[in-house]
Amino acid sequence: MRDIVYSADPELRRPAAFIAAAAADLRAGLPIGWRLFRSNLQARYRRSRLGYVWLLLPALGTAALAAFIQSRRIVAVAPTDLPYPLFVLAGIILWQVFGEALNAPLQQLQAGRQLITRSRVPHEALVAAGALEVLLNAGIRLLVLAVAMAWFGIAAKPALLLVPLGMASLAVLGLAAGLLLAPVGLLYDDIGRALTLALSFGFFVTPIVYPIPAGSPLRFNPLAPPIETVRNWMAGAGPAPGYLLVTAGGLALLVLAWLFYRLARPHFVARLG
Repeated sequence: MRDIVYSADPELRRPAAFIAAAAADLRAGLPIGWRLFRSNLQARYRRSRLGYVWLLLPALGTAALAAFIQSRRIVAVAPTDLPYPLFVLAGIILWQVFGEALNAPLQQLQAGRQLITRSRVPHEALVAAGALEVLLNAGIRLLVLAVAMAWFGIAAKPALLLVPLGMASLAVLGLAAGLLLAPVGLLYDDIGRALTLALSFGFFVTPIVYPIPAGSPLRFNPLAPPIETVRNWMAGAGPAPGYLLVTAGGLALLVLAWLFYRLARPHFVARLG
């Protein structure tokens, strides 16, 4: 095990050493994250009879309710390229992927508070375990989405192979934002409550149960291009405007959030310890 040397000097005074240490912790943390992921998975579902069904019930229930409201013309919804129940189901599944990714860093770090304050386990291992769980849940929901497409008679098209990329884009955006907020969230529980509130509000300003009207300011929502792109691929169309820009920005933000977390780590660990 490599030695850890603490110094009062700012870490960015030697950027090359800072980046090298970050890369070393990332390499060491990934295998540990995999083991933590397997352990968490076994513990989480050991006492549940329905298991993964709980991943699907909220999406299926909300989609059924939205379809009923639309069929009764209680709320007017513009025409969609996909059958409306499938349109809503896809939107909710994508929203769940983003929401779980957003909450994963803070939840994992809070659960592993003893590890990050009293052991040498890289913090990246905990974040990696959360990211793996998000990807597993997304994969299960993707299978349900494929079954729903077959149920509604949507023909298989080559663009469907790109749907996992759209899900990954939303997961990256969520992880980036969640990791950026994690240092403050570990110190103040208000951040976790604010995330819950933000997700509740964001549901209504994101094209989950309705298509965005042309010229609407909601198109500036960074989550709109990935969600619209996945639906476009399901319908056999091309990506929505801004998708590549949002994806590239999400990847850049994830790297910056990770480096920011490492800079903040000594300060919040000292307060947590």
